[in-house]
Amino acid sequence: MKNKTPTWIKFLTAYYGLLQSLHLAALIRAGLIMLLQGRFPFPILPPPGGWDGQTLPFLIGLGATDVVGIALGITFAYRSLFTGGHYLRLGVISLTIFITGAIVFAVGTFSSGAWGAHPVGYGVMVPLFAPVPLLYVWLLRSNLAPKPNQKRD
Repeated sequence: MKNKTPTWIKFLTAYYGLLQSLHLAALIRAGLIMLLQGRFPFPILPPPGGWDGQTLPFLIGLGATDVVGIALGITFAYRSLFTGGHYLRLGVISLTIFITGAIVFAVGTFSSGAWGAHPVGYGVMVPLFAPVPLLYVWLLRSNLAPKPNQKRD
C-alpha cells in the first residue's frame, strides 16, 4: 500500500518553495542595494539609530546561512512536488535552517528597535512565514513514525 501525501501538505510544500524563491529574490535585491548604494532596504530595515558596525557582519552571515537554507528548501519543494515522494530529511534540514534563522532574525531586529521603526516592513513577514511551521511539524512527525516493513537508518 502506497503512502499518499495529504493535499494540504502538497499545498504547504508549494507555498514553502514559492516563499523561499521570493526570500532569495529579496536577499539578492537587498545585497545589491547594500553593495551599490550603501543603504539597508527591506528585509533589513534599520532601527532609528542605524545598524551598529558589528551588526553588519552578523546580518551578512545570517543572510549567507539563509541562502543555503533557501537552496535546500527550493530543492526540497521541487523534488517533492515534481519528482514524486517527499524528501523528509531534506525538508527537515531546510526548515530547521529557515525557522532558526527566522527566530534569530526576529529577536535581533526586534530588540534593536527596527520593528518599532518599521512595523509594516517587519510585520508583513509574520503572516507570510506563519504557515511554514505546520509543514515542519508534519515532516518531523513523518520522520519519527516508522513505516511498515521499513528499516530505520
